[in-house]
Amino acid sequence: MKKVSPFGPIARLLVQAFMILIVVASVLPLYNVISASLKSLDEYPTNPILLPQTPTLDNYQYAAFSGHLLRFTVNSLVYVPIGVVLYVVVCVLAGYAFGKMRFALRRPLFLIVLFMSIFPQLLLAMQVSKLISLMRLTNTGLGVILSWVAYFAPFGTYIMTTYFTDMPYELVEAARIDGASQVRILMSIMAPLALPMVATIAIIGFQSMWSELPFSMLILQNEALRTVTVGIAVLRGEYGLRVPILSAALVIAMIVPLLIFLLFQRYITLGVTAGAVKG
Repeated sequence: MKKVSPFGPIARLLVQAFMILIVVASVLPLYNVISASLKSLDEYPTNPILLPQTPTLDNYQYAAFSGHLLRFTVNSLVYVPIGVVLYVVVCVLAGYAFGKMRFALRRPLFLIVLFMSIFPQLLLAMQVSKLISLMRLTNTGLGVILSWVAYFAPFGTYIMTTYFTDMPYELVEAARIDGASQVRILMSIMAPLALPMVATIAIIGFQSMWSELPFSMLILQNEALRTVTVGIAVLRGEYGLRVPILSAALVIAMIVPLLIFLLFQRYITLGVTAGAVKG
């Protein structure tokens, strides 16, 4: 029996045109940045939209070496993975505690975690930098890593709590009957089943920490310790970089997050526990 579509041919055409428009609107900024980064400083004013007539890598060389973005990228590659590991550990432990354990004040504490996730970075940046200064961690990688974990962990904790809560509680009960401890249940059963969501929050955390600016700018005041995002912001402010050089700096900054997403996107799936418990 032929399935009848609820939409007519004109409606389907309009929907397809709308989806194409969304795709073009999403890809156009990326095209503009990459295209501008390959144009010379003389060509860009006369050809800001079309493909470069004579592509050049001079902008990348200036941004990477004269602008020190290569060094800043190395700094980010050191700070961000450490921050992501701590972030994932905190989110998984807290998510399991809120999602599957029963203890006093569990709900109020979880509400406090949710409340902490609503504040914007700019509102907290000055107070966080003062706290880091009191801890004598200004101009240290540890200081900026702790600020990242403290700010982004509430959201990741909420995601993991929701995921663990939706998991069948019979898995925990069966493990307890076998004599497994809470740590053993988490490490051997719940965490492996939650691996897709763990990968998801890890990617989200990586992207967030890589592009984070307010905390990093206030904590990492020493030029040698700056992250790539702070480096781009400072370069633009100090030297007033022209569009091709700034575009090359942006492309350099987005290469690593793009590779991370492409490598680990297959882990972003849900419903891994479907069928784990049969009725």
